Amino acid sequence: MLIRLLFGLSFVLFGSATLFAASREDDAKKYAADLKSKDAKVRLTAVAELGKLGSLQKKLAAPYVSEITKVLTDTDPKIRGEAAKVLGLIDVADKKAAVTQIADLLKNEKVEAAREGQETGLGALGATSEDDAIKKMAREALMEARKKYTESKREQKVIQAALQLITGKKKN
Repeated sequence: MLIRLLFGLSFVLFGSATLFAASREDDAKKYAADLKSKDAKVRLTAVAELGKLGSLQKKLAAPYVSEITKVLTDTDPKIRGEAAKVLGLIDVADKKAAVTQIADLLKNEKVEAAREGQETGLGALGATSEDDAIKKMAREALMEARKKYTESKREQKVIQAALQLITGKKKN
């Protein structure tokens, strides 16, 4: 009797874990589709949720990297910034391409909220890269932003935090 009860309980637990995993994959697919919505709030929620799912389990967001990359140039600055952060969170396979694209966008970004997301994304991508050349690219883009966007103390703090992610050193 006890063996049956334990078997039944393990079956329920295993079955619910499988359903939960399938549910997260369905959620990721839904959020990826929502990135094409006309509603900016829906797109912002979608990219943020893909970031959460991808940071929990890389394989959940990996199939949608190209969709996330497309919203780096969204008309809404919050979405542009969030997309850059998400690319750093989900540990994309082609970090060099992501760093290059975000760094290029950061050079001409007019809105501080988008820049802060881009700077955070660069920091995360540089920090998780094993390639010193990619770390250097991210660091140089952040140093350029530090010189260019001096008017905001908040943004300077974001840049400093991103640099610390890459170098692991605190500013003296």
